[in-house]
Amino acid sequence: MPGERPATPSLREIAEAAGVSVATVSRALAGRGDLKRETRERVQAIAHELAYERPTSRRGRPATLDARLIELVLGTFDDAWTNEVASGARRRAFQRGYDLVLTLERDDPADDWPARVATRRPSGVILGLIRPTTRQLDELRGLRIPLVLFDPRSDPHGELASVGTTDWQGGYDAGAHLAASGLRRFIVITGIPRYRFGKAREEGFRTAVAELADGAPVTRLDAAWTDADVTAPLRRFFAEDRTPTGVFASNDEMALAVYRAAERLGLKIPEDVSVIGFNDEPRAAAVEPPLTSVRQPVGEMAARAVDLVRELRDRDLDHFERVELPTRLIVRASTLPVPSDL
Repeated sequence: MPGERPATPSLREIAEAAGVSVATVSRALAGRGDLKRETRERVQAIAHELAYERPTSRRGRPATLDARLIELVLGTFDDAWTNEVASGARRRAFQRGYDLVLTLERDDPADDWPARVATRRPSGVILGLIRPTTRQLDELRGLRIPLVLFDPRSDPHGELASVGTTDWQGGYDAGAHLAASGLRRFIVITGIPRYRFGKAREEGFRTAVAELADGAPVTRLDAAWTDADVTAPLRRFFAEDRTPTGVFASNDEMALAVYRAAERLGLKIPEDVSVIGFNDEPRAAAVEPPLTSVRQPVGEMAARAVDLVRELRDRDLDHFERVELPTRLIVRASTLPVPSDL
């Protein structure tokens, strides 16, 4: 009759066109992860060509259920930063009625995390410090799983939703504080590899020094993000001139490496070396002297990432603005005091 919608093809018709079994078609259209990616994509493409529409209900229940499950994927779960990420995400997920699954990005190429995610079919995925490969992204897009990048190492350029902090401003605030204390010689310790957030922190720091310290020299030292050892480069730097120097490290791990190096070289903190870190880990307040650090609201960032997952389930966007939460400089005893008249 006129106005009637054409009948949707059966699973058997799709199976015949794709050259697979009906069971394979059913798993592919349900987004199950126990299929080869090529098979799943071929079945989904054919179903689209044949204008297949999944039933909106089955036996009185919705065909597509929200699993009320969010996956947090990280490369490690054994440091202060990731502990705070997991805690912040867990608290907000529970507030919103979701469970949180912690998924480890393993080094084994045969054990790919998207396959494990696809099997569980969560409500959304939060990737911490990770930018997915094109293949991984295609897998998640094929399953229509919302994806949020948490403090990604590279700029997603609006292609993916992301949550971070004001890295440039944090670096600027560190430089402004050291300049205000009267220092006119500086070191910035950058992490290797040179990730997006490290570059932004260094750029902000250099801008502040150029504006507020009469263009005083800034020496860059490269170090590992974890297990850093800066004794040798600091020994060379102070070999002939022990003028008081301001040091800004791209994270607290590297700032604490400056503490160890200063002790070995007979340098006093803050008299010889004023030190500022980034992250404000619990160790920052516990070390002697307590470390001045740029605090990023990691727990709040993780909570915002959970909220973004919920929002993405209700919206179909082609471009995403980066969400940034503000940093705050926490001043402690590792830096020279700023004159009260400033």
